[in-house]
Amino acid sequence: MAYSSKFQEKWGYFPTIGAGWVLSSESFMEDNNVIDYLKVRASWGQLGNDKVPASDGANSLSTEEVAIGDQLETGTVGSSTFDYLKWERTEEYNIGITSRILDNKLSIEADYYIRNTKNAIIPINVPATGQSIRRNSGEIRNSGFELSLNWKKSISDKLSYNVGVNLSTLNNEVIDIFGQDYIDGGSAEFRQRTIVGEPLLAFFGYEVAGVYQNDAEIAADPTAQNEINNNNNILVPGDFKYRDVNNDGKIDGDDRVVLGSYLPSFNYGFNLGIDYKNFSFSANMLGQTGNKILNRKRGEVIFTPDGNMDADLAINRWHGEGTSNTYPSSSGLRRGWNQKMSDYLVEDGSFFRLQNVRMAYKFNGEELFGTPMPNATISLTAERPLTVFSYNGFNPEVQNGIDRQVYPIPAVYTVGLNIIF
Repeated sequence: MAYSSKFQEKWGYFPTIGAGWVLSSESFMEDNNVIDYLKVRASWGQLGNDKVPASDGANSLSTEEVAIGDQLETGTVGSSTFDYLKWERTEEYNIGITSRILDNKLSIEADYYIRNTKNAIIPINVPATGQSIRRNSGEIRNSGFELSLNWKKSISDKLSYNVGVNLSTLNNEVIDIFGQDYIDGGSAEFRQRTIVGEPLLAFFGYEVAGVYQNDAEIAADPTAQNEINNNNNILVPGDFKYRDVNNDGKIDGDDRVVLGSYLPSFNYGFNLGIDYKNFSFSANMLGQTGNKILNRKRGEVIFTPDGNMDADLAINRWHGEGTSNTYPSSSGLRRGWNQKMSDYLVEDGSFFRLQNVRMAYKFNGEELFGTPMPNATISLTAERPLTVFSYNGFNPEVQNGIDRQVYPIPAVYTVGLNIIF
C-alpha cells in the first residue's frame, strides 16, 4: 500500500508476483555437458507514480442569457473545473532466462518486457471553455529486449581475461489519450506532440526538401509562388524549400510530421578486463542510437542580436548557388521562414563513448637495493577520454533531447598510488 496527499484517491495498492524454474536441476538435464545452469523466469507487477503536480482547479464566472417566459434575462453562472486524480499505475510483464554454459565460462541474462503505464495523467480539453483539466486517462507502452553476455576465462595461473556485452531495445508508443487527436508539448516555436501510435512527446515539424539556389527555381515552384502571392513571404535564394506533405500547393501546419523521438531505441555497452601477473587492464564502452536532439540553440538565433554561429553552420551555410542544399544563408537565419520547427533543427543523437580505461601494476614484496618495500599499486585512469558523435553540439547526452547550451562533459585523467604498510 502507498499513500499520497496529492490525489483525491490517496491510497494505492500495487501487487507483484514472480516465478522461476531451474531447468538445470531437473533429471532430463543431468547428462547435459554444455549447460551448467539454466533458469526460466516470469513476473508480473505494478508500480505507482505520484511524481506529478497535485490536483488543482479553478472557479470561473460567465454571463448567460436565459429565457424566462417571453423575456430574456441576463445572469451570472458560476462553475468550477477541478482535476480529479489518482495514482498513475505502471504494469509490467517480463519473461527471461538466466544461464551459465561452457563450464561456467559464459553467463547469459535475457529478458523481454512489456511495461504499460495506465491511468497516466494527461490534460483533457473541456469543450467550449478553452480550458483543460487533468485526468488519469492516458496509456503509454514501453516494450523491448535486454541481453547481457559475459565471458570469463583463466588461461593460466598468470593470465586471465573477461569480456562482456550488453544491449537493450526500447519501443515507446502512446496507446491512448482519451480519444483526443493529439496533445501538444514543448513550445509554439519548438513543437512536440503526443499522438496515438507515436512516441511520447515526439518532435513535430516540417521536413526540409532543400535550399532554393536561384531566382529561377523560386519562380518555377508553385508552392513558393503561393507563399509570395498569398502570404506576403519574400523568398530569396538561400531560403529553405519545405516538403508539401499533403500536396495542396502551400506550406502550413498540415504539412508537419513526426521528426523523431528523444528516446533512444537501442543502447549498448562493452567491457574488457585482462590480468597478467601483476599487471591489470580494464575498459568500459557504451553508446546509444535511434534518438534525436533538438538543437534549440540554433533555433533561438532569430530571437537574439548575436551574430555568432556554430562552426559547422558557418562553414557549410549557403553562400552562393550550389554551395549548400542543407543549410540556409546567413541572412536567412534571421527570417522566420527558415526558423520553422523542422528537421534542420532536429539532429541525430547517436553516440559512442569510451567511458573508462584503467591500467594498474602491483608491487608485491619487491626489494629495492636489498630493502623490502611495502605492497603498492600504481594506476592510471582515464574517464571519458573519447566520445564519437555527429550531433552539432558539445555533448550528445542532453536531458529530454533539448539542447539549450548544454556544457561539455570533461575528460578526467588520474594517476594513483596505493601503499600498504
